Amino acid sequence: MNTHRLKGTGILTASAIALSLGLTACGGSSDASTASCTPKHPGIQTVAPGKLTVGVIDIPPFSSYNSGNPNGIDIAIVSKIAKDECLEPAYQQATYADAVQSISGGNIDLAVGTIDATEKRLKAVDFSASTYLDGMGIVSKSGATTVSDLEKMNKVGTIDGYLWVEDLKKILGGKLVTYPSSVELKADFDAGRLDADVDAYGVQVLQFKGAAGVKVSLANEKPDARVGAIAHAPEAAFPMTKGNQSLQEALDAGITAQRTDGTITKLLTDAGLSEGLGKVAEKQYVVPAS
Repeated sequence: MNTHRLKGTGILTASAIALSLGLTACGGSSDASTASCTPKHPGIQTVAPGKLTVGVIDIPPFSSYNSGNPNGIDIAIVSKIAKDECLEPAYQQATYADAVQSISGGNIDLAVGTIDATEKRLKAVDFSASTYLDGMGIVSKSGATTVSDLEKMNKVGTIDGYLWVEDLKKILGGKLVTYPSSVELKADFDAGRLDADVDAYGVQVLQFKGAAGVKVSLANEKPDARVGAIAHAPEAAFPMTKGNQSLQEALDAGITAQRTDGTITKLLTDAGLSEGLGKVAEKQYVVPAS
């Protein structure tokens, strides 16, 4: 899970910004309307006509390349949109380090994998409507659900690079220990060296599935104004080719429809996640540049 921690920092856009400027959004028309399929938004431009090329980052349960048979919440959302637009999904494996650059370079149309909308990334790509929140999770044996609960503990662990780290340092001081990845963090929690494990909520639900005597809580359900990432949770969306209005309209309409009809909420709860992740702002919250 080491790559996941970079999502909120904007680091992966550094090499992509230069590539993105001056590039056009269109690689060819993908209006695949036939006698048996009429797209909801005719004339969508994609890098490969008739196809929707998607970079898949491995971060279950949201998305997994799965040896060429992708699955997960984001995959389900994108697949429905592609079907509605008469496009054939074409999936490629991607990472947080290369996803934005692949979009800017015209290799893929969009990427999936809980990617937060940030001001830095918006210099290189556009973002679809938000799909769900990228929430902060708290794992403990004491049943902690809030930052105030963390203050009562002796030692709390989290991952370097997340948006909430600096705020938690101010609140917890020397009680907070940071780790390079979820693997080391979980190992110390399992060994009893930490009272709480603070990580991406979706990651934790999968990590601790079936673990006896452990509670996984979504901190965003009980906002704390002292922590910006809780008061204003980052919103996951699909980064896509900058300036491609035809694709933007189709993605936004498809995501909005799936939020409105409860599809996304059901995908979240079926994966064992809180329906609270589906409560995105009416206007997309974009993480400010630090």
